[in-house]
Amino acid sequence: MRKKTLALAPAVTAGIIALSAAAAQASTIVVYEGDHFSGHSITLSKCGMSNIPARYHGSYKWYATGQSARMYNQPNAEGVVHFVLRSDRNAEQATPFGWRSMFIEC
Repeated sequence: MRKKTLALAPAVTAGIIALSAAAAQASTIVVYEGDHFSGHSITLSKCGMSNIPARYHGSYKWYATGQSARMYNQPNAEGVVHFVLRSDRNAEQATPFGWRSMFIEC
């Protein structure tokens, strides 16, 4: 009986590690200072709300890896949802955008 329990423990541990690794990688947006993906950039990928600093509204690239993001024209994900970046489709815009915050749904 003990051997079965001990043999099961590594399998359970491996499953937990695999699930944790999958959950840790949220979809990602890279926002740039300038248009056409120029200047400095920052990456936002945490689950939940993130404000987009005013300096980084020149262009963006969205890398979808399973989570969608609701985009807001107000800080702190307040007001109405202006746009949704899909969980299954990458997107980009080479010109300035007006979003001030986002909420990645994990």
